[in-house]
Amino acid sequence: MNPLVAALLLTLAGISRSGPAEVPGLEGTWRFLPDGSTDIATWRSRTPQLTISQEGGMVVILHEWLERSQVVFVDSLVFRPGGPPSHVPVRSVIWSENWFMGVLAKKGTMKAVSGSWIDRERGLRVTTEQTVTVSQGETVLRTTREYVLDPAGKTLTLTELRSTRPTPVILVFERRESQ
Repeated sequence: MNPLVAALLLTLAGISRSGPAEVPGLEGTWRFLPDGSTDIATWRSRTPQLTISQEGGMVVILHEWLERSQVVFVDSLVFRPGGPPSHVPVRSVIWSENWFMGVLAKKGTMKAVSGSWIDRERGLRVTTEQTVTVSQGETVLRTTREYVLDPAGKTLTLTELRSTRPTPVILVFERRESQ
């Protein structure tokens, strides 16, 4: 084989193997960034944090509320992307989608959770339905969340749209480095 052709083939093989740098996916722990997020005064005392993982085809999203760096509340969303809704037990009266509004979750009930990939490893759309108690009585609320990763894999934007509010809530997070 011609040495020039051999050198060219080796160079091309090296380029195709190395490819572009791997951009991390959604998995990991995400720290809240108030800049760029919907301004809600109560976030000044409690801040949200997300942890997203995958195991056995299931996606697990932990929504944690921190107060002085201590976790004071955790809500979990567990589902198989593209699969039927899973049912997650409601263990607290805190309705995590809007815990500061006086909406109470109905402890002891089940929350339906379903989701699908928007773009594999780069975005998820998750829908929850659960019974809550408000001043007018009980109602079923539906929340649709979109978790979208920026092209560099460093910023995650969570857009929440609730069946009772026309305006979405935007939460921006940055990847928390391992400690």
